[in-house]
Amino acid sequence: MPPRTISNDLKARVPVLFFDQHRSVHEICTILGVKKTFVYTCLENQTIHGVAYNPHAHRSGSRRFLAPIDIKFIEALLVFPTTHTIYLDEIQEKLLTQRDVNVSLPTLFRTLRRLHLSRKRVSVRALERNDLDRSAYMNRIADIAPDPNILMFIDEAAKNDRTTGRPKGWSLVGTCCLQRR
Repeated sequence: MPPRTISNDLKARVPVLFFDQHRSVHEICTILGVKKTFVYTCLENQTIHGVAYNPHAHRSGSRRFLAPIDIKFIEALLVFPTTHTIYLDEIQEKLLTQRDVNVSLPTLFRTLRRLHLSRKRVSVRALERNDLDRSAYMNRIADIAPDPNILMFIDEAAKNDRTTGRPKGWSLVGTCCLQRR
């Protein structure tokens, strides 16, 4: 497990506690809930750089490949109601044709994860679905036929809902992926 990142605000408190309030290293560790190594590193950075952190340090790992405008393009592509069921290779193709950016599929997947998007089953809702109209219809039928056993329904239409659309789509984590048909 990588070491947890500690904010510069917390690092700035170490020299104040040590030099201004004359606290010991053990007391600082108890007050801030940090380890001795962290306190000694902050004090060393304070004497060398004048601040409690290393201003010349940089983030580890490689830089992000996609520019912020490319990420906005992907977000706009997935927010549009007809394209939230798009596949990764289709996003890759659209980035190449419209933004002239050649990106790998794993990079796209990591970018979507960083945007808090996940791939989940599409829940289909009818375009005509209206709860107010449905309740009015049910009340009208209840007036016509008080006993539901006397009603007979005939359906001649057959439709396979499984083949009309894509089964999975992208949506924010914690929300369901809705598609209106």
